[in-house]
Amino acid sequence: MVLIMELGNKYCNYFLDIYFCIPDYLLYFILFLDALAIIDIIKSNRRTMDKFLWSLLIMIFQVFGLVAYFFASDRQRYQESSWYQAIP
Repeated sequence: MVLIMELGNKYCNYFLDIYFCIPDYLLYFILFLDALAIIDIIKSNRRTMDKFLWSLLIMIFQVFGLVAYFFASDRQRYQESSWYQAIP
């Protein structure tokens, strides 16, 4: 059973006999990072199914999906502006 309640500026959960609270600014920060990652995915030149799967992963597993995207997605290969090259 999951019990979610709002106490001031914290969101507290009781799940599997563990009670924890997360400040709301941390939730907003994670939401902001998720939105940036999804915008980056949409602007990339990946296949449509790859865009859909990465976005779905980030929306379902918000923190894990975000970390997986930034470490395992090979973003440099799929950048929209492929004409840009860094100065060595």
